[in-house]
Amino acid sequence: MSTLVVLCHPVPESFVAAVATQVVETLDDAGAEPRLLDLYAEGFSPAAAHASVIETHAEQLRAAEALVVIYPTWWSGLPAMLAGWLEQVVAANSTPRPGRPETTAASRELLANLRYVAAVTTHGSSKLVNAVQGEAGLHFLRHSLHPLCPANCRLRWLAFYDSDRSSMADRRAFLARIDRRLRRLA
Repeated sequence: MSTLVVLCHPVPESFVAAVATQVVETLDDAGAEPRLLDLYAEGFSPAAAHASVIETHAEQLRAAEALVVIYPTWWSGLPAMLAGWLEQVVAANSTPRPGRPETTAASRELLANLRYVAAVTTHGSSKLVNAVQGEAGLHFLRHSLHPLCPANCRLRWLAFYDSDRSSMADRRAFLARIDRRLRRLA
């Protein structure tokens, strides 16, 4: 199963980058054929990516059977870089469908092969704070991206809360949780 892994973090030495390494290793071990797309390392422009870059990313997504997005939660939601990638790649050249402007034929075609979408994210604040704030990242994925996927596509949410106060043991436990959860999907 081909899996597109999209990493969105500007610091290569960050815990989020370690999460991406764990995700890729787990998926590779499980035979899920991961392909890492590091938006910052690539210099992706969230506002105006070149048409050839958008088409290359769209082809990678079209060929994937699974999508994993890895990002830090900033200001209660997705980083602008990831939101820009979703807007330019997933929603690019789409025409709204009558009666359902949030869904588009081109987006549905692009995501037609997906068997699952997983989000792996970190939060500086606690689960309680995120729940009070409405879990904006999960809300976006559940109500905006996932409805564009096939009906049998599963959505998985793996969040590491309270990362600002986490210990090395907490971080290792989260990496082990990623390994267990993604192996079940692959």
